[in-house]
Amino acid sequence: MISDASSLKKKQYDDLNLAGLNLIVALDTVDMDRWDVQFDAGDRLVRVSCEAMPKYRVPHGLDSDVTAALINLYFEQGEPDDGTLVTSVGQLIRLCGWHNNGNYISSLRESLKRLHTSSFTISGGWRDFPNRRWTHASFHFIERLSFSTPDQASTFDLRSIITLRLAEDIVASLRSGYVKPLDMEFMGTLTRPRTRVLYRVLDAARYKVDEPDMPLTHLEVNVLTWADQCKIPSQDEAWRVIKALNGPHEELKKKGYLRNVTISGRGRSQKILYEFSEDYSPIDPVLARRFRGYGVADGVARRLVRDKGRAFLIASMDRFDLLVKRQVLVVKKSPAAALMHLIAHPDDYPYPAQEASPRSAPARMDPLLVIPEVDHSAQFEGLSPEMAAERLIAYLNPHYRKLWGVAELDALRHAVASGTVQAGDQARAGITAVTQLKREAFVQSLRDELFQE
Repeated sequence: MISDASSLKKKQYDDLNLAGLNLIVALDTVDMDRWDVQFDAGDRLVRVSCEAMPKYRVPHGLDSDVTAALINLYFEQGEPDDGTLVTSVGQLIRLCGWHNNGNYISSLRESLKRLHTSSFTISGGWRDFPNRRWTHASFHFIERLSFSTPDQASTFDLRSIITLRLAEDIVASLRSGYVKPLDMEFMGTLTRPRTRVLYRVLDAARYKVDEPDMPLTHLEVNVLTWADQCKIPSQDEAWRVIKALNGPHEELKKKGYLRNVTISGRGRSQKILYEFSEDYSPIDPVLARRFRGYGVADGVARRLVRDKGRAFLIASMDRFDLLVKRQVLVVKKSPAAALMHLIAHPDDYPYPAQEASPRSAPARMDPLLVIPEVDHSAQFEGLSPEMAAERLIAYLNPHYRKLWGVAELDALRHAVASGTVQAGDQARAGITAVTQLKREAFVQSLRDELFQE
């Protein structure tokens, strides 16, 4: 299944609301345009439903790969407040772990349409993690979707640029840190879509609601209740569910994720006991305490440690404290949000200069900081023109996402990929415009260059 396994080696994550409730039917193909399940969860009655357009059917199978890819694309693009993401068809296919061929290009388009048009409603089961409350949520996974096309038939090709906005509820859940690690490299080795869906559901079920740091080593579920969790039609007969899951169970055991699967009981009372392989490592307690002081959730801190490393995070927090102390950095929203932005975009912030002696201390209005020279071309060295084009868009988009649309992005990507525009030059010009407060002028000059007659 994997076309470029190296693209999946970095740490990636899953949202515990989405994976725990499982909005994707764990079947390779379906013939239904709605489902509705409800179950008891202690003192709560949880109801989850989906309504889809008949031409697309409910999200299923491969759609799980797409939702996982979009969640991680959100983190890669700096957790934009409004949930707006920009990517190309080629990049998103790689994030899904698919081959760059016509079948998968077509599947991606259909999947995005399903996730855009299907309506999900959750009553009493959506977790407001920071406030420790259960809430109601109703959304389309993708609230807004647009893309460039090579013709008038609304088809995709690898060059097509996609812009989309994730649902506000999903963005809030991700930003709250209600996430867990997701091994996308391992997920990509699973051969069938239904196995990959089951893997995500199982991996989410291992985590307790209010103690995501303590994954379970085993899990026992009623077969028919589990059918609702996996959104597998059972007709109230346990054997149908067991049959549908036999293949995924065997593959997950063979791959070493499950140590054992035991089925016990008879009829409607049948149960499945899952025993997991253990692969958990706790977060550094020193870093956790410091992050909590800024208001950063443990889930977010855990992800940052894996992505950035302990030394970088400590240096970033020290730098943040010094910039705030010198009143160079003014916290407008919250310390957590300001710190997260500095960690995600370190080159956008000045670096503290060395301390001057007390006798030669400058006046308050004198320059206290020096901005390091950044070699914008270095990050594009060794990349193919296609990869350089995608990296350029990812590099500039956090600063320009509200100023340009799919037409400009498509044209810019094509110009870099074809060699008529140099990625390093555009990166330098774009960031310079940001520092000089001339973003609109940069976008207009880019339009003039790309769309000249």
